[in-house]
Amino acid sequence: MIHTDFDPEKTAVIEPSEFYHPMENMPEALIGVFSRPLTEKYAAEFHGEVIMQYQDCNGGEPVYRCTAPDGTAFALMCMRVGAPSACGIMEEMIPHGVKKFLMLGSCGALDHAITAGHILVPYAAVRDEGTSYHYAPPAEEAVLEPACADAVCQALEDMDVPYARVKTWTTDAFFRETRGKVEKRLKQGCSVVEMECAAMATVAAFRNIKFAQFMWAADSLSGEKWDARNLNKLGTDAGEIYMEAAIRTLEYL
Repeated sequence: MIHTDFDPEKTAVIEPSEFYHPMENMPEALIGVFSRPLTEKYAAEFHGEVIMQYQDCNGGEPVYRCTAPDGTAFALMCMRVGAPSACGIMEEMIPHGVKKFLMLGSCGALDHAITAGHILVPYAAVRDEGTSYHYAPPAEEAVLEPACADAVCQALEDMDVPYARVKTWTTDAFFRETRGKVEKRLKQGCSVVEMECAAMATVAAFRNIKFAQFMWAADSLSGEKWDARNLNKLGTDAGEIYMEAAIRTLEYL
């Protein structure tokens, strides 16, 4: 477990609300996708209008205002990978007016028996990254808001799509996922591994906004050797299911 000098002081030297301000046309819900092909496909399908460019040192990332078939407006954007980058986006989008974040993307399977054939809904995440320790006191896990996880599950039940509630392992260093660490996380009850969930859930709790996530197991660490499986497809093989699930979740989130 990482230990940092956590400070409960709510106001930081660089406070997002001092630099970013409410946008009149920003929807309250944002769907963040860890896949550029999926983001671009559904921005076009839902006639997304670019309402702003998220800017960082890597350039701009368009934020689209889209409208679901039932008329519900939502923001859509391709997320940056990694806890610090993903949480930086959250911190900027909250003062712009976003109150609900739904993330979707791939993960690595630790337990193939649980993950195979299921959309995966995290209810807790092991905090093996650095960002969350600046938003909450040291602890082994972050627990996602149960009502938010339930919203995803309800949407998937409405669609009759198989899913599993899982504990995930959030790590900054995917090239250091050693066999010993995988076995340790399995013993802790983790079924999957990714790079953002624990941190984003902790930021959401700190800022008192809603956060939910669902994932699909693209690659597998459950065997003797790493299996890339369909990692390079970036979710495009089942994109319609993922996007429908995301939009339905907004009804309950």
